[in-house]
Amino acid sequence: MELPDAWPEIRIHVCEEDRMQPGYSLVNFSNHPLHVPLTAAVIDARGETKWFYQRRPQREHWGWRQDVPDLRGDIDVRTTGRGVLFGGTNISEGLARVMAFEVTWDGEILWESPTINHHHVHVTPEGRYMFLTNDERRFDSYDSKLTGDQIVEWDPASNSVAWNWHLFDHHEPECGRRDYSHSNTIEPGPRDGTYYVSCRNMNSVLKVDRESGDIIWRLGENGDFEMDGADRFYHQHSPELQPNGNLLIYDNGTGRPEEHGGQYSRAVELELDEKAMTARAVWSWRHEPDLYTPIWGDADRLPNGNTLIVFGTRTPGDTTRYVEVTPEGETIWEVELLPSGWGTYRAERILRHTPIY
Repeated sequence: MELPDAWPEIRIHVCEEDRMQPGYSLVNFSNHPLHVPLTAAVIDARGETKWFYQRRPQREHWGWRQDVPDLRGDIDVRTTGRGVLFGGTNISEGLARVMAFEVTWDGEILWESPTINHHHVHVTPEGRYMFLTNDERRFDSYDSKLTGDQIVEWDPASNSVAWNWHLFDHHEPECGRRDYSHSNTIEPGPRDGTYYVSCRNMNSVLKVDRESGDIIWRLGENGDFEMDGADRFYHQHSPELQPNGNLLIYDNGTGRPEEHGGQYSRAVELELDEKAMTARAVWSWRHEPDLYTPIWGDADRLPNGNTLIVFGTRTPGDTTRYVEVTPEGETIWEVELLPSGWGTYRAERILRHTPIY
C-alpha cells in the first residue's frame, strides 16, 4: 500500500499482542501545520496501515478550485454496517465546509449531512444520523451572544429532521463565556430513552429525557451528584455508558485544582447512584509519567475488559499516544505518533467480523 507523503511515524513502545483485544484500530490523523486533508486510517497492533481514506474538500478562489485541508482535527470516525462515518468540524467562516458523511470501505460516499456539524456523529438503530450543531442565541443578561449546542437526528429516508434538542431551551447559562457548552459527545441510554451529553466547557455530563427534552440530572461541576474532589473530571470527552450503568470518561483535566493533582489527563470510571445521588470513581488510569491533553481524547472499554485510551493532542512539543491497559492497569499496548504535530481525536477497535477483514 502506497501511503501519502505526509504520514506520521507510528512508533510502538509496548506491544503484547496476545493480551490485546483482537482487531485493528480505526483512527483519524490530523496535522494542521502540514495542511493534511481529512484523513482516517486503520492500523494493526504493529502500527502497519491496513486501510486509509482521504477527502479533500474544495472551494472556489479567484475562479480556481482549491483543495482545503482539515484545519480543526476534531474528526469523529466510527464504523457502521456499511463502512465508515465521519463527523466534520470545519465550521468557521473562511474554511471549507466539511459535513458529516458516510463512505464505504471502497471509498464510495453513501450519505452527506445537509448541515454543518461538529465533534460527534453516530447512526441510530433506526438508521438515522445523530450529530451536534451550534446554537447561537443572544442573552440580555450578559449583553452578548452565546453559543450552545443542538442535537439533530436526521432521517435520510425523508431528508428531514426527525428529532432535535436545544440546550438553551432547558438550561439557563451560568456565565457569559462565548463558547458556552462546547459539547463533544452524545451517548445513547438504550434502556430508558435517554441521552448523555458531554458539555466540555461546563465540566458536566447531562442526562436528557428524549420525550420531554428535560435535563434529568447534571453530573460534574455545579451538578446534582455528591462527589469527592479527587473523582471530579474537567473538560471531559467521550463518556461511554457501561452495561452496569457506570460511565467511563476521558478526563482531560483542564483546570483541575492543584490539591487534586493539577492538570493531567486520565480515564476514569464513575459509579452513579441515582437514588442517593452520589458518584464515585471505581477505576481510573493515568500515564506514568503524566500526560496532559487539553482538547482531545477518548476512552473505550473493549469486549475483553481492557480499555483503549487516546491521549490526543496537536500541541507543539507534545505527541498523541494510544494506550491499551488491562483491568488491573497494566499497559499492554502503547503507540506514539511522531513527529509532534500529528494528532488523533478518537479511536475505535475494529473487531474481526467487520467487512474490512
